[in-house]
Amino acid sequence: MTRRVEYVDPFIGVDGENNCLCGPYLPNSIVRLGPDTLPPQLSHGYDSSRPIIRFSHTHVSGTGGGGRYGNVGFTPYTGLPRFHIDPYTKEEEHAEAGYYRVKLLPVAIRAELTSTMRTGIHRYTYPADEPAGLLIDGGAVIQVGGDEPGKTTGLSTGGYIEVLSAYELAGRSDLRGGWGHEFPYSVYFYIRFDQPIQNVLLKDAGGVRSGFSVDGPHCQASLSFGACGTLTAKTGISYVSVGKARASVDREASTGFDDLREAAGSIWEDKLSRVMVEGGSLEHTRLFYTLMTRLFCMPSDLGVDDENFAWESGVRHFTDLYALWDSVRNANSLITLLDPQLEADILNCLLDIADHTGWLPDAWIMGHSAMIQGGSSADILFCEAALKKLEGIDYAKALKQMRRNNEVQSPDTWLYGRHLQDYHSLGYLSTDVKKNCVSRHMEYAYQDWCIGRLAEEFGQEETAEEYYGSSQKLWNLWREDLRSFAPRRPDGEWVSSFDPESCLPDSWNDPYFYEGTGLQWSFSTHHDFHGLVERHGGAEAFVRHLDYFFDGGFYNSKETMLHIPYLYIYAGRPDRAADRVRECLEKYFRAERDGLGDNEDMGCQSAFFICSAMGLYPLMGQDLYFLVPPLFQRTTLLLGAKGNEVPLTIEVQGEADGSGSRYIHSAALNGKTLDRAWVRHEEIAGGGTLVLVLSSDAGEWGKRVPPSPLAERQQRT
Repeated sequence: MTRRVEYVDPFIGVDGENNCLCGPYLPNSIVRLGPDTLPPQLSHGYDSSRPIIRFSHTHVSGTGGGGRYGNVGFTPYTGLPRFHIDPYTKEEEHAEAGYYRVKLLPVAIRAELTSTMRTGIHRYTYPADEPAGLLIDGGAVIQVGGDEPGKTTGLSTGGYIEVLSAYELAGRSDLRGGWGHEFPYSVYFYIRFDQPIQNVLLKDAGGVRSGFSVDGPHCQASLSFGACGTLTAKTGISYVSVGKARASVDREASTGFDDLREAAGSIWEDKLSRVMVEGGSLEHTRLFYTLMTRLFCMPSDLGVDDENFAWESGVRHFTDLYALWDSVRNANSLITLLDPQLEADILNCLLDIADHTGWLPDAWIMGHSAMIQGGSSADILFCEAALKKLEGIDYAKALKQMRRNNEVQSPDTWLYGRHLQDYHSLGYLSTDVKKNCVSRHMEYAYQDWCIGRLAEEFGQEETAEEYYGSSQKLWNLWREDLRSFAPRRPDGEWVSSFDPESCLPDSWNDPYFYEGTGLQWSFSTHHDFHGLVERHGGAEAFVRHLDYFFDGGFYNSKETMLHIPYLYIYAGRPDRAADRVRECLEKYFRAERDGLGDNEDMGCQSAFFICSAMGLYPLMGQDLYFLVPPLFQRTTLLLGAKGNEVPLTIEVQGEADGSGSRYIHSAALNGKTLDRAWVRHEEIAGGGTLVLVLSSDAGEWGKRVPPSPLAERQQRT
């Protein structure tokens, strides 16, 4: 039987705007090792069309924006010790889960990489009888073209390198800049070689230095090992100290390269075993398991009072939450199914950050909050977790922090909280909020609903009513004549020149909407999709509007649009949802180097494919999943905590490849007829079997629309 890990192709999604890593990493590891190519670089440092300049130990994966990390760089070479090494052409490049290999031309050095949670392991095979050299660059950092070093992309600001012995080297890289914030950070490293160093050259920003240590920005060490043939270097990475970096090498990398490579593959096989898919195409299977490795790439696990350099609190911590604004769309929901302990620990980390900083972060990178792209996505996550009865979370504390976002003016709205003055006094964010005023307003409204829903769970009826009422501010920026949300000035007048189908000047810097147009954002009414259908004139008119949106080319696989194909279900047309979801899967997901439709964005694109391929897609912040025909004949998920898993099986009767049977004709959950295209979390959380009978005709199945949160509230009270 083929192991799941054998379907993983780390080259899927490395190019274009996908920005995924092809180098080795483990689930939620600190070390994400990989090749960096000649600048200008993408945010993850790699481009298939450009030559390699080094291999570095820290990377983001799947993000856009300015460069960050790419730290502690290794460049092998032959000949005399030196600091200038020409870029290498790639040949025989190969990657699998936990392993990367390439031949560097013209010198024909074979480079191999594998990793553990906190160490990167390199093996370089040099041509016989050629002097083996290795350049260590303590100032290495990703350089995204057009960005400003030290601000929107990285910059070396200091550090040191010290040769400890003939087999050891250690140091620290001080850096600043990258997406989200400009706060400084440090990366400590400890390197152990299996061959003795025969000669050392050291260099800093001022030139070559004598001795066995060097400090300051852009520190480098050029090491010669003689004609050793093969060199293995084990590198521990820490955000706290050289001592912790060394301890990681001792603890995690005591065996040989091949054993560590095999162990990395086994760790991924265990992780991928949470889901078994059968009866799909080879391409879909490759995409499925490759994208599962993307889902568990970030954030980085810092452990409990171990690699969090800012404080100790007895809480498991993470960095590179990069960002919740992306992962909240679907990735956190999928993690809740596949690894509920991980999701609970991430949420507890957010609460601990709020305890120490005063605010829930929307992005958290190297001990600091980072740019808020909308509202506080953590509010949505806590509401969803409570509705799904995720255990081990202090929801009372969460509710207090969520309310703070609405009730306390932020000292810095770039990093914390909300723009509240207009929201409270006018009932909407006016054009006085210069960046993304309308999309922020829409997100604030949904987050208010989430606050109200969590308050209701605690029996706090007054708070619930207050926040449910506040959530209806959503419609204060609905412009009836345009059938779109639109910007308003502080005096209440609409911006007359507004066009819902365009951005000014681009989607990142538009004053009204973030990463999208008004037309695209106007489907983000998550707590009142029923109200959206009504404002378009009813179900049939809403279907026509959705058809115009898709047929007109306005959908483009951005994270804020991934739920839109499923909105046909709110018009009683699950058949149209099935058509559109399949179109999106075919158009935006290919098992190729540029095979994703957009930035992968911390599991967001991956979760869209995985959930849609299973036929079970979550609605963020709530306990609903939408049903569409899967890509596989049979999918088995192991739900719950490890050791107490229960299987949920999704079986298809009919042709899952979509060539003939494109629609759900009937469904049954645990032997009981299911007449709707949605299920609640409690219906599947205990496992069971969902049988979907497919047909070539749309039929009458699933026309019952999901419940309205407003109507449900009335029923509960």
